[in-house]
Amino acid sequence: MNKVRIIEDGVTYFADGRYEARIKVLEVPRSLKFPDGFKVSCVLLDKNSKTVRLVLDNHQPFGYHIHTALPQNKNARLQVDVKNYAEAIRLFFREARKVANEEK
Repeated sequence: MNKVRIIEDGVTYFADGRYEARIKVLEVPRSLKFPDGFKVSCVLLDKNSKTVRLVLDNHQPFGYHIHTALPQNKNARLQVDVKNYAEAIRLFFREARKVANEEK
């Protein structure tokens, strides 16, 4: 497969619209960078401060990982143990809800 195919591309809002979660999943050719054939990007934006608060993505050499120390530390990442992109998205939403609930 040489083409990229959009599997998921959506936006969800939390905390009365203060937070915007953007989820994008692409089916891509299997490679060293994306061994499972999916490129995942989950981003939680704080619309009040216009900052990225949480990111979950996947690429080598890290595999699936989440950036939880944003915006202060962009290089901090925590590898997550998930079986597939759907499980990774569920994890991202759980973490996004925590951020939204802690900052009401």
